[in-house]
Amino acid sequence: METKRANVAVIGSGLAALSAAALLAKRSLKTIVVEQHYQPGGSCGAFRRDGRTIDQGTSMFFGFGELGFNPHRFLMNELAEPIALIKHRQLYRLNYAGFPIEFHRDIDAYLKVLGSLFPEDIDGIRAFYEYIGDLYHHVIASDPICVAPSEISPKAGAKRFFRHPIRNIKLLRLLDTSAGEVMRRFVSSERVIGFFNKLTSTYCYTTLDETPAILAITMFMENHTGGSYYPLGSSQQLPGKLEKSLEANGGTICYGYKAVGLQFKNGQPCAVRCETPNGEVLIEADDIVYGGTLQNMHNQLIPVEYRDSKLVEQTNSLAMTYPSVVLYCIVDSSVLPEGTLPIEMMADNPLALDEKEVTMYAFSLADPSICHQNEHVVIAIGPSLQPWPNPSDSDYQSDSYKERKAQEQSRLIEVLESHYPGFSKAVIHAEVATPSTIERYTMKEHGCVAGPKQMIGQHLLHRQHAAGQWPSLYYCGEGTVMGTGSPAVTISGISAANMVLRRHHMQEYEFNPKTPNVVQIIDEHALPVRMRDKRVLPSLNMIEDPRAIELHDAASACQWCEKATCFEICPSKIDIRGIMRRLECGNVNGAKRLLAQHVDAATGRLVCETCSAPCQGACLRKIFDHQSVEIRSTLIALQSTVFA
Repeated sequence: METKRANVAVIGSGLAALSAAALLAKRSLKTIVVEQHYQPGGSCGAFRRDGRTIDQGTSMFFGFGELGFNPHRFLMNELAEPIALIKHRQLYRLNYAGFPIEFHRDIDAYLKVLGSLFPEDIDGIRAFYEYIGDLYHHVIASDPICVAPSEISPKAGAKRFFRHPIRNIKLLRLLDTSAGEVMRRFVSSERVIGFFNKLTSTYCYTTLDETPAILAITMFMENHTGGSYYPLGSSQQLPGKLEKSLEANGGTICYGYKAVGLQFKNGQPCAVRCETPNGEVLIEADDIVYGGTLQNMHNQLIPVEYRDSKLVEQTNSLAMTYPSVVLYCIVDSSVLPEGTLPIEMMADNPLALDEKEVTMYAFSLADPSICHQNEHVVIAIGPSLQPWPNPSDSDYQSDSYKERKAQEQSRLIEVLESHYPGFSKAVIHAEVATPSTIERYTMKEHGCVAGPKQMIGQHLLHRQHAAGQWPSLYYCGEGTVMGTGSPAVTISGISAANMVLRRHHMQEYEFNPKTPNVVQIIDEHALPVRMRDKRVLPSLNMIEDPRAIELHDAASACQWCEKATCFEICPSKIDIRGIMRRLECGNVNGAKRLLAQHVDAATGRLVCETCSAPCQGACLRKIFDHQSVEIRSTLIALQSTVFA
């Protein structure tokens, strides 16, 4: 069995795990990430269909704002990794029982809309927002701490408490209080409660009475403080930038490595055993950071003799968020009327959650670079309330499963048709990911994309902390203290990194107002004209070297094919797909390092220079385009160009 050695082994490359890995590598710890998929991101990523880029899951981002709750901005600034994002003019529109409600940046404008919907209760709603706004602005957002409460050092906690002791006491009292209990102090109308149930259900898959008040305060206020964002060029840019930082600091991601078990020595986890296409590999490490689901860890990875039966039982009894189903569409642009927002939430039934409660994302309205002219990329995500087969079951390949999958596709298109007449006829391409599909690609049991519910009884400090059962094991991701959503899992990754650093008496990451900002925010209306006819404008992602821009533009033709025929036919087995994806994220040095494995040590020449380029003959882009990706010339240019 092959063995690799690292200071830290990180399991998974979702946003949480990748954030932890990049931060640890930045502190010069040799970090190896193992990932069963062929690209990073977990639920946050993208795929391509005939030249269009489609986000596969996480794609609406909070936490990049200059103000408020901003762990994404903190992370990118600490890593000094530039990224460009589009800020939405309006956060989103909630189509609530036929009543459209726009979530304005201006909270007064938003409350004015609520006043027309709930005229008899608006005074109480305003009082509720004044109450939570005071706690949010003077406590939660006033002193940025981008770690989970379970990982705040005693010194930082005391400093934070004594800055606003009265408000902090109020906040602490809300740790085990539901948002519903707090709201009923101001509003008695169950009709209003039903409306806010829709908001918490959309944000964290819980009702108002299930949601911890502290989380609801942050969610409700962050809407109008930090705003929502979309990474320029697709959500794949965010994990791509984290991968870039990791590799720039000597870290490695091993793709196609599926973690199947932990190995112990002297009663402590000391290695991760992985299945790979070439056999088993052992990753030995001083510390292990786990970014997957709690169920997989306690039921599969920890050897039977080391399992805590009570912890296994507790983990398996967690109430989970509902399984999700996702529709991916390319549609004629005419079907989305003027004024449609990039994020439209459908809540037709104000009384209960049902399968018509769908959120539509049409980010090509904000970033037209991700699709062709006169088209839009449309994604619809909602609950699936019926059982689906496990990807390892024989039913997963059955005709009945395929038929059910087709029915789900038709059902979701009908939901969108009810809001956008003519939608079904405007569809150019459609496919659907069932909960089984989601489990196959992300290893999230039953397709529960948000993990355990962040609900009273299994919330915040009642959840898995960053520190595990052994000193060398750490956790991050949806199952930990912060729970659901990209800002929350990013905080969990920062927290896990800090706990590793704390164990080794190394400098932890904490907010410093003097840290230079590298996050570039672009308003939707300020996008350059070139965006209308160019796949991506790389300079907006702060790639200043013109040679890197040329490589970026050539690489962006790659389709990131799941069946990478270019790799399969390549005589030298160059990871062409991985190199092109890195170039598109500005990771030229990471791409060059990957390519360096195929340079003749004696001559310094790349193997491609004497190759007939069968990869271009096998390139699947030719299915819809008359030309293949310019693989050979791009790789030769990359190898021969020196970058800083």
